[in-house]
Amino acid sequence: MRNFVLYLLLLALVAVIGFAASPYVGKFLFNLGVIREEVPISGTGSMYPTFPKSEGVSEQEASNQTVAQPEMRRFPGGLNILGQSLFIYKLQRGDIIEFESDLTRKITKEKYGTDTGFVKRVIALPGDEIELRDGFVKVNTKIPDEPYTAKPRSTYGGDSIPDCQVKKVPVDSVFVLGDNRKASLDSRFEIGFVKLSDIHHVLPLNEQDPFKKNWRDTKFDQEFAHTSTTDPQDFVNLLNQVRVEKNKTKLKLNDNLIKSSKFRGDIILDTDDFSIEATRSGLTLEKAVRQAGYRNIVFAELFTRGYYDSDELLENMFEFPQTSNLLLSDEYQDIGLSAVLADVNNCPTQVIVIHLGGFKPPNYQKVDIESWKLLIDNLVEILPSWESLKNAESIDRDKLDALISLLKTRLNNAQKIYSRLSRNEWLTDEENALVKNDNNLHTQAEQLISELNK
Repeated sequence: MRNFVLYLLLLALVAVIGFAASPYVGKFLFNLGVIREEVPISGTGSMYPTFPKSEGVSEQEASNQTVAQPEMRRFPGGLNILGQSLFIYKLQRGDIIEFESDLTRKITKEKYGTDTGFVKRVIALPGDEIELRDGFVKVNTKIPDEPYTAKPRSTYGGDSIPDCQVKKVPVDSVFVLGDNRKASLDSRFEIGFVKLSDIHHVLPLNEQDPFKKNWRDTKFDQEFAHTSTTDPQDFVNLLNQVRVEKNKTKLKLNDNLIKSSKFRGDIILDTDDFSIEATRSGLTLEKAVRQAGYRNIVFAELFTRGYYDSDELLENMFEFPQTSNLLLSDEYQDIGLSAVLADVNNCPTQVIVIHLGGFKPPNYQKVDIESWKLLIDNLVEILPSWESLKNAESIDRDKLDALISLLKTRLNNAQKIYSRLSRNEWLTDEENALVKNDNNLHTQAEQLISELNK
C-alpha cells in the first residue's frame, strides 16, 4: 500500500513539473512502465504464431522485414530512491523479452548482415531446472502448458542444451525459447542462457491477451508423447506435388523400400550409429535394400534425427541442396520412408530414413560392346579347329578336352555378357563375376595351348 501511495505521489509530481522537462519525464515514465516502447519483430518466424512470419522470401530478407511492433516495458525499470529500488519488474515464466549482447550482435551480423538482438520467451527463471525430452520442455520436472508454441511436441535439444540432460539455470540468467521451436535460434544453441543484464524490454505474460487468438488448444498435447510424427504417404504426396510443378514424374511409395528404410532406422538407433557408412552397425543401404527384397539399379538414402510432420520434413529436406537434388532427381522412381522411434542411452530419439530406388541405363561404351563381339567371333572360329584334333594320335587328349571345355565356357559367358551389353542393360552380379573371371579363363587357355603345341 505504501508503494502504491508513493507511486501516485510520483505521478502527481510529474504532472506538476509539466512538459518543460518532457525528455526527463518520458524516461521517468518509461522506467515506471507507464509508457511502453514499440519493439520491432522481424519476419524470421521464430516467435510464430504469437507474431507473424514473412512468407515467400529468403531468411535474410525476412530478418529485415518488420511484422509486428508490440509495446513492451523497459526492463528492469523502476526507480532508485534513497538506495531503495522501487517498481522493479520481476520476470515471470511466459514473459516475452528483448535482449541484446555482444554475442547476439555477432550472431545476427554473421547470419543476417545486421547486428542486433533477439526476442524470445522466458521459459525458466534463475535457479530453475530444465530438461528437454521427447519433444517437451520440463521445468522443475513438470511439463508447462504452452499454448503459444507453433506445434505440440516440438522442443528438441541443441548444441548448448542437448536432449535428456538436466540443466540448472544460473542465478543471473534465464532460459529462453522461441515459440516456433523448430525454427528458433535460442538458449538450446549458441545463445545459451540469457543474462538478466542483457534484457532491455519485457512483455509480461499477463499483457499478452491480444495475441492469444493466435495460440492453440493444448489439451491433447501429451497424447503425442513417444509416438511417430511422420506419415509416409502424406510426405510422398507433398513431395510429388513439388515434382509435378517442376515437370518431374511422381515417385511411387514402395513396400520393400519402406522395409529397407525401417531396417536401417532400427539398426541406427540400436547401435547409435548415424553414419552413412554404417561403421558400427554394418548394415549399409545396399545390404538393407537386398535384405528387404528390393531389386533395382540405383539407390540413395537420406536420414535425419528429430520429430517432423510431413510439411516440416519436406521443408527441412529442401533446405539443403544435396537432399533437395536427390528428392527431385529423375534417376529414381520408387521411394520408401520410415520414422523409427526408440530410446538411445535412455533418451527418446526418432530417426526418419528415406530410401530412393530407380533405374538408370548403363550406356556402355561402344568399344566395350564390340570387344565382346570380337571375342565371340574369335572363339566361334577357333573352336572347330581344336575339336577336329580329337582323333589325332599324338595329342594329349586330357589337355585338349580341358582346352575345348575352357573355350566353350568362355564362349557361353561372352554370349551372355554381349547380349546384356547390346541391350544396354545392367549386368547381374553373376555376370559381373563372369567378366572378372574371363581373364583367368584366358590365361588358363593360353597355357593349355602352349603345352599342346610343344
